[in-house]
Amino acid sequence: MVVEKARKIFDDGFVIGLVFALFLASKIVPFLVLVGVLPIFLFWRSTDFRRAAAAKYHLFAPVATYFVYCIALLYLYPGLDRSEVPPRNPGIELYAVAIALFALGFLRSLQIENLLARFQLIAPPSLFVAFSVLSAYMALGIDGCRVKVAAPWPFIPALIFTTLTLLLFVGWERKTRTQRYIRLLLVSLSVVVVLAYTGSRGVAVGQFAVLGGFVILRCVPSFRKGLPTIIETLGALALGIILSGLVGAGSGCANFDRWQAISGISADHQQTSTFGETAPVISASPSTGEPKQSGVSGLANDVLGDSSDPQFSKDDAISIRLNMWIVSLDAIRQAPLFGHGALSLKTIIQDRFGFEHNHNQYLAWLVTGGVFSLAIGSLFMCIPALISKGLLPVDRVIMTLAVTGLWGGAMMFDAFLSLKFYLHYYCLLLGFLFALVQSATRTETYGKPL
Repeated sequence: MVVEKARKIFDDGFVIGLVFALFLASKIVPFLVLVGVLPIFLFWRSTDFRRAAAAKYHLFAPVATYFVYCIALLYLYPGLDRSEVPPRNPGIELYAVAIALFALGFLRSLQIENLLARFQLIAPPSLFVAFSVLSAYMALGIDGCRVKVAAPWPFIPALIFTTLTLLLFVGWERKTRTQRYIRLLLVSLSVVVVLAYTGSRGVAVGQFAVLGGFVILRCVPSFRKGLPTIIETLGALALGIILSGLVGAGSGCANFDRWQAISGISADHQQTSTFGETAPVISASPSTGEPKQSGVSGLANDVLGDSSDPQFSKDDAISIRLNMWIVSLDAIRQAPLFGHGALSLKTIIQDRFGFEHNHNQYLAWLVTGGVFSLAIGSLFMCIPALISKGLLPVDRVIMTLAVTGLWGGAMMFDAFLSLKFYLHYYCLLLGFLFALVQSATRTETYGKPL
């Protein structure tokens, strides 16, 4: 009895840790070691890891393909001269930790009995607690106008909060009215986190695309019972936008207004610089490659310096991205099949703009490894669709949209899988999702209200 209670505490703690990582980021690692790594050994003999053997190749094949390819590219085709100092990221540490966290998510999640039911029960209150923490930081102005708490970037709370919220819609048809309202409220709060608390425009694109997908799929007769109504989805979105406006007005922060900068983009500018052109010295963080924080007003000077790169928008972040994308496209045209090498963004992007990536995952794959990297990377992103076989079609679509759709949309503006925390969390999430599907299909939980 004591052992079972202890195991339940460890299991619930692991699910809570997945949620609280949205504001603790890598600082959640000691907790995950306690509730994740330790129980793997404690309960190893009482866990049957063979029960999901038939479906494992849907998970392991694309994961192995991605990491074998990335590591091979890193050593066999780095794309830097020997005289060049290699960047700190990517490196073998990036991939080794990602593989370890994938194994952790896979092994630990398979140990949790009735994982789907535990996730559906524990995640909602945990997300409300997380939202309270973010709200407190916003109200107190601790992080300024873009809340991140202990995370290195504000995109982390936005991306993870939205991902976990959308995953809670799996099994919508079997939920009670109260459970449905809770999930719709969490959607509204996720909009607040994305727009008002973190100002994450890239994540917002993915978020709005997924919610738009819910609206469109609701019109498909076979999906109607498994998704919220169009009025419910649009109502939750509208409430989130209204709350975001109120937060912006009350706090004096302009996060919600950052969307207005997009209207300042000019199509009349022409890029005249070419790949290989020298660039001014950029002040950047050696650990992340991100420009040092200096406030919105000084961002252009910190990043662009006296560069002649055109100003496409009154918003410096948008203008910099557009310049990096044009330089990336020029590089892709030179080596479309195999790219310029795993570390080539060092000379193409980082030395010029001060960022360790070009703020577009698809362009990053194309620059470093050509169409082969893009194909393998896209397969890696589609793993949720591959491993969700066995779920009802509508739930399979929900899981795919919640992860592949959201992350894929956001990665048009950020190369998340080129950065440590995002890749590591995604790998941990893959193992968790695999076990979640196995839990749904091998127990009676999937046929009862969640």
